[in-house]
Amino acid sequence: MKSLLIILSLGGSLLATSCSKKVAPPPPDQTPAYIYPFESRGTMSPEDSKKLLKRLLDVSAPGDLYRSNENTVYYVSPKDVTETFECDLNNGNFTYNKSLKKYAGDYAPKLPTQEEALKEAEQFLNTQELLPKNRNELTLAHFGGLRSTSVIGGKRAGPVIDKLVTLSYGRTIDNTPVIGPGSKIVVNLGDKGEVMGLIRRWREVSASSRKLVPPEELVSQQEAEEMANRQIVSEYGDASSHKILGSRRAYYDNNGSILQPVYAFEVAVTLRDPKVRPFNYLCVIPMMKNSPEPLNLTGIDPRAKEMIKNGKPGEKPYQTPEKRQVD
Repeated sequence: MKSLLIILSLGGSLLATSCSKKVAPPPPDQTPAYIYPFESRGTMSPEDSKKLLKRLLDVSAPGDLYRSNENTVYYVSPKDVTETFECDLNNGNFTYNKSLKKYAGDYAPKLPTQEEALKEAEQFLNTQELLPKNRNELTLAHFGGLRSTSVIGGKRAGPVIDKLVTLSYGRTIDNTPVIGPGSKIVVNLGDKGEVMGLIRRWREVSASSRKLVPPEELVSQQEAEEMANRQIVSEYGDASSHKILGSRRAYYDNNGSILQPVYAFEVAVTLRDPKVRPFNYLCVIPMMKNSPEPLNLTGIDPRAKEMIKNGKPGEKPYQTPEKRQVD
């Protein structure tokens, strides 16, 4: 953090006195931190998800939906694998996609502008009763889309076609962003603003039941930075190097029972392989010394982690094909 010292030059003696004084360090962040519990809504039944499937995809007789051990139900259209639906019965989070058959190949839909897309998305969420109760929590995080390209004859690139417009919404609590796998709504719009898909991971928080975390139970910024350094080394190995670019306070939604305060560090990571370009990484550190709900932030595939640590310079990881070839 840069400090700015302003010296008022009112005379030689005053200037000399001012220059000899030490600048006091900035006071610690006194912003209060809270734990926000989610409102209890009860577990959904498969029949509840079928009603949602009917409403969003107009599928009236899907038959028995596949139900996982984690209590998530899935649907894939027998006529088109791009038409899908899944719903977590534990918390009501769901995702669906309409058929993208007509979007294949060189089809170029007439996509809405950003202003039109925002209007269409909000109208859809409102009509379908999918908007949050507190609309001030809903913030547009990113405006983007989906593009398609091809390789013609295995040599030259084909046309780049914009297929979908994507609006990604996040959440803000106490003027603080919420990060993590939950608290997000993503809307995909296609031809003439038609909603082609939706991701809704949103549960209402009980603001009246929030609990203030006592200052003595919080990790300091300096302690969190030290923990972040250790965490990055444990994930990417001693041979890697990193630089913290910035940090901020946030709340974390782990699809659990609460929102809890965290520190979020933006880090530039450089691996020992010179052929791998440095990349940015978001390192999350719990703000509470004794978190009531572990975040399990480093639960990545141990085989992938071992490859990152011990991979030989020049080794290339497996990559899935991203382009289709047209003969």
